[in-house]
Amino acid sequence: MDFVVIASVALLFAIFLFGLYAQRTDTTRIFITGTAAQRVADDVARGITRAWLAGNGSVAHAWVPDSLPNGEPFNLTVRGRQAVVVYPAGQGIRIASAAAITSNVTSASFTLVPGTGGRALNITNVNGTMVVAG
Repeated sequence: MDFVVIASVALLFAIFLFGLYAQRTDTTRIFITGTAAQRVADDVARGITRAWLAGNGSVAHAWVPDSLPNGEPFNLTVRGRQAVVVYPAGQGIRIASAAAITSNVTSASFTLVPGTGGRALNITNVNGTMVVAG
């Protein structure tokens, strides 16, 4: 009888630890995906800032991967001063954004699909207006 009680307690403890591990793993996965999305937004915003600071006619480049670590597609939108990445994570949709130094940016939107190899964005300064193409 003692064995059954001890085995039951040990089994309940193991189930509790497994549930805790699964929750932490999911939280870590969401954090890693969010960090990668923020890096994409930062890279595009830095490219806009570089082209703006370099002056008329300059071109900067930003590489955008075809997916985030969660393997899902995501949207990149550049409008005004913001580079915004909208991506699925966990049970919902999340947003990462980064600001550029200028708000004189032609709006652009890209949907990145896994397996397409990513996209190289060309950011061109045309008389002080940043044009993002890819």
